[in-house]
Amino acid sequence: MDVNILERIRRLYAAIGIIEENDPNKLKATVVQTDKVKAVFQDFRGGLSDDDLSIYAHMLIYDIAHLKNYLTQWAKDNGHDENKVYQTVGNSPDLQIIIDLSNRDKHARPNRDGGESKKHPQLVNIKRVMQLQTQAKKGSTSGMTLGAGGVPKFFGDGTAKAIITGDVVDKDNNRIGDLHKIATKAVEAWEQLLVDFGLIDLTNGI
Repeated sequence: MDVNILERIRRLYAAIGIIEENDPNKLKATVVQTDKVKAVFQDFRGGLSDDDLSIYAHMLIYDIAHLKNYLTQWAKDNGHDENKVYQTVGNSPDLQIIIDLSNRDKHARPNRDGGESKKHPQLVNIKRVMQLQTQAKKGSTSGMTLGAGGVPKFFGDGTAKAIITGDVVDKDNNRIGDLHKIATKAVEAWEQLLVDFGLIDLTNGI
């Protein structure tokens, strides 16, 4: 199997891993204590700057968007229908938005025709937030408290992780959606094609 395409797939999953953090020791709150007051400030940045958050967010966008080019070339070289790549993009509004965001970042301006999505999307308000999610069953819980030194303590049988995300808006600043949710759905669209091409097995990994 082509080493280059596998490397791109691994980079995609690595980019996802970078924007998600579930180690509470890396998510300490800022504790301010004086003789008169004690305060706790938690933004889940874990010391990351605005520039850090932007870099990680755009890294994910880039790796999702540019898998299109690698998959198209791989299909041509390996006897697969390259039109399936274009069909995957055409059937996924989330992939279209990610590709448009990548092109906007690359060319420093929006596409005149609105891009793949026709929505002129742009990314604003990049941040890291805590995501608590229960399991899909009755009685499932997921929660968080602050422990000693501002270290989060998670409880319940659900998941808890800090995610880098942002608001995706159109040219009129109307909110289209949440970057993390859009990126997740875009990756799922690629995964279906990767399985079809025999490049990954979701039950056993790549």
